[in-house]
Amino acid sequence: MDFGIKGKRALIGGGTRGIGRAVAEVLAAEGVNLEIVARHKSEKVADEIANTFSVKARGHNADLSNARDVEALKKEIEGVDILFINTGGPKPGEIEDLNDEDWLNACSLTLMSAVRLINAFLDQMMKKGWGRVIASTSISVFEPIPRLLLSNSIRMSVEGLLKSLSMEHASSGVTFNCVAPGYTLTERVKQLFEDTAKTQNASFEEVEKRIAEKTDVKRLAKPEEIANAVVFLASQKASYITGVTLRVDGGYVKSM
Repeated sequence: MDFGIKGKRALIGGGTRGIGRAVAEVLAAEGVNLEIVARHKSEKVADEIANTFSVKARGHNADLSNARDVEALKKEIEGVDILFINTGGPKPGEIEDLNDEDWLNACSLTLMSAVRLINAFLDQMMKKGWGRVIASTSISVFEPIPRLLLSNSIRMSVEGLLKSLSMEHASSGVTFNCVAPGYTLTERVKQLFEDTAKTQNASFEEVEKRIAEKTDVKRLAKPEEIANAVVFLASQKASYITGVTLRVDGGYVKSM
């Protein structure tokens, strides 16, 4: 299938590992040029992807929770067609484990990174009359996850932000959607399983098996399976899809 995005330019948040890197690679396979953003090793990963897929790719070491770093990105990158908003998740913990600084840091990381990136790149998309803004959230926007109070609370704000922008601006040719991954085999999920194992006096393998059994497909996702959904939403084929949160969870969430 021709997704109609060859030659487009995409900014990929958290593009050096996990879901972010998978999205970068699947987009590159479709001929999309990349601006890969991460705190570390972005240039190395950009070179690897450029050599593998014969696209243009640049790396930018930046902290997306930092307003000055996002402003610098805006100056370095002359607009993008596809904006994939993706950062590491906030720390786990119960409410008594979290202080004001934890809440403010989580807001900067998860919500304000989205606000600042959209402010940096939306105007240029609207002027061209074409763009895709896609935010990676979590199944926690449908069903809260134990010990992820920060993520459960703040990711819903990102979902509300993109839905609001769809209502206001989608007629301009820019679509706004979220992807809500289920449990995916990334370093982040492995860390969460280790945290759960410690609190429940269980092994890592026991925690992983318990989660997998809650899905309809009885396994965790591979990062590229999430990336395939992102790439479809970024494509010309998804021009009439906006304002939605696409759950990609193997049937983990039981509600309709």
